[in-house]
Amino acid sequence: MLFILIIYHTTSYFFTKDKSFAIYAAYLLLVTIYLIPKTANDTSLYLAEKFNYFFNAFNWIIQIWYWMLYSWFCINFLNLKEKDIRLAVQIMLYILVTTVFCTLFFIVDYFLLHQQYMTRFFLFVYTPISLIIISFFIKAIYKFKDKINKFFIIGLVFFLGFSVIALCLSFVENYPFTNIDPIGFFKIGVLLEAIILSIGLAYKYHNYRKERDNYNALLIAELQKNDALKDQLNEKLSEKVENHKLAEVQALYEKQINELKLTSLLSQMNPHFIFNALNSIKLYIINHEPKIAAYYLNKFSKLIRKILEASTTKQVTLQEELETMDLYMTIENIRFSNEIDFNINVNEIIDLKAIQIPPLVLQPFLENALWHGLSSKKKNKKISVSIVKKTKKHIQIIIEDNGIGRKASAKIKAEKSINRKSIGINLTKDRFTNFVKNLQNDYTIIYEDLKDKNNKPLGTKVIIELPLL
Repeated sequence: MLFILIIYHTTSYFFTKDKSFAIYAAYLLLVTIYLIPKTANDTSLYLAEKFNYFFNAFNWIIQIWYWMLYSWFCINFLNLKEKDIRLAVQIMLYILVTTVFCTLFFIVDYFLLHQQYMTRFFLFVYTPISLIIISFFIKAIYKFKDKINKFFIIGLVFFLGFSVIALCLSFVENYPFTNIDPIGFFKIGVLLEAIILSIGLAYKYHNYRKERDNYNALLIAELQKNDALKDQLNEKLSEKVENHKLAEVQALYEKQINELKLTSLLSQMNPHFIFNALNSIKLYIINHEPKIAAYYLNKFSKLIRKILEASTTKQVTLQEELETMDLYMTIENIRFSNEIDFNINVNEIIDLKAIQIPPLVLQPFLENALWHGLSSKKKNKKISVSIVKKTKKHIQIIIEDNGIGRKASAKIKAEKSINRKSIGINLTKDRFTNFVKNLQNDYTIIYEDLKDKNNKPLGTKVIIELPLL
């Protein structure tokens, strides 16, 4: 059964690129190796006899290793980095410290102490301390009221419960059961836990696919609605051609079409961003941090108000646009644990209130910098927006990040079976085109791959050059 589940989870990882499947497959593999000498069948007996020294030497440390993999799986399975980043960091610290210390103790005991102390260390030091730490983690995890959490809690209870029973019974002199030995209870617990969490992983992936399909369906419905409106506009255009100048009617047509594209852009940006922002703010409330929650809620409400205002206007001042982007980055930065250093640099001679641009045109570029440039980077994450007046007739908006670069980002995206698709940049280009159509000069968007002297990626720079009205 475990071997079948290992194949299932390994295969699922290659299809989904979800680390939860790979980590769980590795955990089941170590459990299977641990159980080989404790299982009465011809294959297991043969392997146990052939590799008897290995199984005896690694009996205790392998249990610690597979439990560390299980703890790592917990972080990914429950999406703890999104729900509670501090709890995720605490568990990762527990995994790192425990793995390093116990492995070093095993090595010292194996080579210097002739394997005299590993058993006592496991029973009287590692096990009680880990159970105490795990009980605190379970209490913290239990507060997340969702079905994925229930799968994990139930599976963990089976695993720990039967493990403790097996451990206690293995030291009982007058063993009360004749049909099942102590390790049999452990096998029951492992099998029940593996089945429950396998179902949980399938359920989690099903929900992810369902959410993605629903979101795509909403976007498709919005685009279909836009197509229907365009057909209506075509009909009106045909009626008005007889009584109005063609140029005037075409101008009206293009104006309405561009308003529809703005609506599509807003509908594409809002759903997931709003949900994730509110979920992040909710966690501050759950963690009894009302001041921080109130601060971000105030920022979030201002951002939503500006987005709603942007949906009803054709142009805003560059100052208003930068204020909106500052609010947007403040909210997005919650999910990055405020690790991103975001700053806006403006040349002193530039009057931001005198410059008009389409609303929300910078958001897709900042989103790309966040999710494609910085999300895969470990630390020292920076994004800067610089405003430079190149000539009397042009202004430059430079968005620069120190992420992994476009080449590495494209490789990561290609390896995923589910990609984060966005039409924001293309719609923004269309809106820029409409914005400059009556001006003498055109706009340009230039992407530069930043590299050091050794040709190592240092990030990406986007240069947007716009004509002044």
